[in-house]
Parts: sequence; C-alpha cells; structure tokens
Amino acid sequence: MPTIKNVEKQIFKIERFNVQFRDRQTGRDVMGNLDGIKSYPYANMAKNRWSVNDWRGRRFNVCYPGFDVAVLRNDNHVAHGRTLLSTLRDTYLEE
Repeated sequence: MPTIKNVEKQIFKIERFNVQFRDRQTGRDVMGNLDGIKSYPYANMAKNRWSVNDWRGRRFNVCYPGFDVAVLRNDNHVAHGRTLLSTLRDTYLEE
C-alpha cells in the first residue's frame, strides 16, 4: 500500500494540481509517511469544467472517506471550492 505522499504525487501526475491530505477532525496536514491507503484509481484527469468542490465530492471523498483534502494552487494557497479545475490548472502554467 502506498504512503500519503505517494498518493499526493499520483494525484498530481493525473490531475495536474497539488493536494494535501488533511485530518478530517482537526484539519491538520496528515504525515506523508502514513501508509495503508489505496492508490489513486483514476487514469484520466477530471473535466476542466468541474469545480474544486465537484472534484472533492466525486473523486477524493469517494476514494478517501476518512480524510479531508486541501487543493492547492501553484503558489501553495488553498483553492476556493468554486474554482474551476481549468482555472486551477492554469496556475501551474504561470511562472
């Protein structure tokens, strides 16, 4: 079973944005070396027209119900839930 850090990397490779697993109760970042969770099961990125909240509800919460997630822009600030994934991904193209 992969570690949290490895799953975060898998999500970036497929979705093209960074995430941080968070403890559902405290909201704190989960240690990256925590293992025993399943790999990210999707092979294709979510649709650009989805919002961050759509992605969180349709993909992340389905796969990792015991965790919360912070979806990060390229500047490492948390993206607002209504941000479209196309807009979020564009932040990674900026220099």
